[in-house]
Amino acid sequence: MIKTIFSQNECNTRLQDILPKRKNGMKREILVVDDEETIRYLFLNLFSESLYDVHTAGNAPEALQILKNNAIQVIFLDLKLFGMNGIALCRQIRQTTPLAIIHAITGWAALFDIEECRGAGFDDYFVKPLDMDLIALTVQESFKKLDRWKRH
Repeated sequence: MIKTIFSQNECNTRLQDILPKRKNGMKREILVVDDEETIRYLFLNLFSESLYDVHTAGNAPEALQILKNNAIQVIFLDLKLFGMNGIALCRQIRQTTPLAIIHAITGWAALFDIEECRGAGFDDYFVKPLDMDLIALTVQESFKKLDRWKRH
């Protein structure tokens, strides 16, 4: 169950005001991997009118297929997935997509050590229930960081 401080409509209205709007030619892709459909929907809904294209996957094989076929730059990855867990999936993603910015998300913080996450290649760590204001700002900062890296 996801707890939110604001209703979904209040959250979307507030966040849509701060997110950059879609412009022709700009393509920034996000992948959200979570076995909870509600989490995937939150991301899709949040970024629906922004300049970000959101891909979603419910498990590791789906995520790997999406990564194979798309130029994903920012990833939000649930740590507790059925089959391959998020730690193992992050390690595998890092082998083929080393510059992607990968954020861990979990509702099971007691099961996963932050140091283990950093060692696997995660750039950041978020505990559910997610603060979608913070997620929106994190996405913006992630793409700013990628833009800086491209300039050097």
